Amino acid sequence: MVKSLLFGATIPISVARRGYRLAEGIEIFEGGAALFTDENVLVVADMHLGYEAALEYEGLSIPRVQTKKIERYMVDVIGSVGPRKVIVAGDLKHNFSRNLVQEWKDVSRFVEVLSGLAPLEVIKGNHDNFLGVILKEREITLRKTIQIGDTTVVHGHELVDVSQQIVMGHLHPSIRLTDSVGASLKDQCFLYNERKRVLILPALSLVSPGTDVVGQMSSDKMSPLLADAGLSDFVPIAFSGEEALKFPTVGELREERRRK
Repeated sequence: MVKSLLFGATIPISVARRGYRLAEGIEIFEGGAALFTDENVLVVADMHLGYEAALEYEGLSIPRVQTKKIERYMVDVIGSVGPRKVIVAGDLKHNFSRNLVQEWKDVSRFVEVLSGLAPLEVIKGNHDNFLGVILKEREITLRKTIQIGDTTVVHGHELVDVSQQIVMGHLHPSIRLTDSVGASLKDQCFLYNERKRVLILPALSLVSPGTDVVGQMSSDKMSPLLADAGLSDFVPIAFSGEEALKFPTVGELREERRRK
């Protein structure tokens, strides 16, 4: 169990075999996937395939293991859930300006692995400027939005005309936990606003840094869809093993941090 000095202790929530029931018709899973159960559609976001190659151009070298681990995660979740469709809510690849060789290979490999498991649909994120060229070989069209019942799936980097429930990525939300001796750990989290019916997914990327939504006030402005009220009313939900940890709202956590 992870403890946070922000409020003393997190709230443990039992997780069903198929995930944690976030709301009517929505289950979330350790690692970042969300299942819309009524339509049996699985949604993930922000894989940033090819990130290792982009870092190499900046003089940094890390093992190229991300794609295989993401593939393994997706195969496991799809095998457990059996969705009729998988949606990537943007930023399937990483480089803004062109298609790197590794990105082309990684995206093609990812699509090939999933092709035998479930139909794939992809939303264009702000990193996906040239992704359409790669996906065209697989006859996959980049979309701006995708509808799942009364839920609109978007990436989150631009304004779109939505009036119902929203699921999005783009923010890479995470939460930093601190223990009694000052040691800290940052872990990815889901963000959910029940009143506004907005779900923000964590990044599936293993190497793309997460945004500490409590400590980084700039996270309120990262999406124009959140410009009015920011993240104060969102509830972070992280996973510790098979246990979901539901926190107070981002606004309450920020206020507690200010008092310390």
